[in-house]
Amino acid sequence: MNITLFDQNTLVLLFVAFLGVFIWRYLGVIYSKKIENESIAAKTVNSIAYGMTTAIVCKIVFFPDNALNLIPTMDRIIPFFIGISVFLFFSRNTNLGLLAGISSFSIFIIFRNYLI
Repeated sequence: MNITLFDQNTLVLLFVAFLGVFIWRYLGVIYSKKIENESIAAKTVNSIAYGMTTAIVCKIVFFPDNALNLIPTMDRIIPFFIGISVFLFFSRNTNLGLLAGISSFSIFIIFRNYLI
């Protein structure tokens, strides 16, 4: 089965996906003024968002199904934990943790000569 951009089913699926995302974002903008930051609803939504983001990152690092799969597991896991450690050690600075993780991953790639 070939999927092309101009296939009728593909366009319908893209439109439905766009509507789903658009509706939730629109409702979020409308109701965000009515929800207090410290309320149980805001904390629940925040926890779900963090959980989903963590699950996606862990899936990409531990179980990749793309070109990242060519890199040995330890060369992906060590920079991941370096980034988390820097994030936790430096008062939860997200930018610094991300920079440390990406930098250490880049050093592993260059050191192991994965780049051609």
